[in-house]
Amino acid sequence: MNLKCIIRKFVRGREASEQAELKFLLDDGLKLGENVRNYSPFGIDSEWPWLISIGNNTMISTNVKILAHDASTGFLGIGTKVGRVDIGCNCFIGSGSIILCDTKIGDNVIIGAGSVVTKNLQSNCVYAGNPAKLICTIDQLKEKHKNSGVVFDKYRWNEWKNATLEEKEEMRLECEKMHGYVK
Repeated sequence: MNLKCIIRKFVRGREASEQAELKFLLDDGLKLGENVRNYSPFGIDSEWPWLISIGNNTMISTNVKILAHDASTGFLGIGTKVGRVDIGCNCFIGSGSIILCDTKIGDNVIIGAGSVVTKNLQSNCVYAGNPAKLICTIDQLKEKHKNSGVVFDKYRWNEWKNATLEEKEEMRLECEKMHGYVK
């Protein structure tokens, strides 16, 4: 069996187990809006999924953990803390972030990579850090990035993997001068 066959078999198996996990979470009460993109399979608390809701048009990046419980309190002899996690609509949760129990994230929120959400986050804002702190509003972030880099529009963002090596090299060289954007 060649390497491509092995990789395809692995990917198909992983996709099947991700679908099974999602079905389990939904069957056990996870509230999931429409058009949710989750790049962190197995990142949603499988012990307490009925305490978690995720709104429409939300993107969960890679290696994100969403926890509806805190077992550390069990060591104190008072039991495991549980609490709801409500994530609004039109949110982006950056790679490696952790959303702790008993938190509410408003609508139109961006959470920076590696952030730890320990308290409620208001709508229309950008947060980052450990613990996550307010960085700016969504409008301020848009203004900051408007016309600030090269636009690479030959392909959509998820189609650049199909670009030629020459096109990828051209992008790499352009990004030496300044950052860019893909749509």
